[in-house]
Amino acid sequence: MGFMDKAKKLAEQAQEKLDEAQKNFNEKQGSGSQPAQGGARYDEHGRPIQEETPAAATAPPSATPPADPTAPIADAPPEAAAAPAPPTERKPDTDTNASPDPFKPIDQ
Repeated sequence: MGFMDKAKKLAEQAQEKLDEAQKNFNEKQGSGSQPAQGGARYDEHGRPIQEETPAAATAPPSATPPADPTAPIADAPPEAAAAPAPPTERKPDTDTNASPDPFKPIDQ
């Protein structure tokens, strides 16, 4: 028997073992994935399809703003409800260059 014949025979045996292992795996997966309720449906990717989608189960949020936007949120702690301090005014720099040289070192 030549080398090519032996290689071909070994390849066929390996393919048979792979087919058998795949068959066993598929049998185990098929028996384990059957739901007890029997009425579950699956999409093309094998994911269970919910009868009622989560988006349909809850009402959409209201598009109208609250009556007083500065009012604290009911669940927020009192310290979080305090209005932030107004920013301090800065005087504009009189030394500001509208188009600075990017290669010039910064003087401090």
